Amino acid sequence: FSCFGHQWTVKIYPGGKDRSEEGNVAVFLCNESPESIQACYKIILKHPTDQAQRIYLADQLKTFGAERSGKESWGNSNFANRETLLTYLNNGTLTIEIHLRANKQTEPTSFVPSNPICNNILKGFNNEEMSDVSFEVGGEVESAANRRK
Repeated sequence: FSCFGHQWTVKIYPGGKDRSEEGNVAVFLCNESPESIQACYKIILKHPTDQAQRIYLADQLKTFGAERSGKESWGNSNFANRETLLTYLNNGTLTIEIHLRANKQTEPTSFVPSNPICNNILKGFNNEEMSDVSFEVGGEVESAANRRK
């Protein structure tokens, strides 16, 4: 599957993997892309008839290395007992949910709001009904209310 511009695979080892205890299933999430990525991941199995019953690998932040780097996958060698896992099959299908959240660190940006005072003063100045500016020209006072047009 594809997520965050990366290709991913889920690898399930029903007989376990290198460090698995006898009778356990291993599950790993693997980055199949040429770039590494830092992400939080969670692997969840929901029971088909009892949605409250779940097996999951908790939310963890890891750096998934580039493919074939030797550090491209994270998971658990003892994810679940094989016999327990068999009760999670729904018509012979095991449904696994993968939750991914990218952990992109960006440079902090400062927010400077625009200052509308100049536009507001010009709007008020050009508004004949709101303007309180008066000019004295040749001894005669002019204001917006009695301005010559």
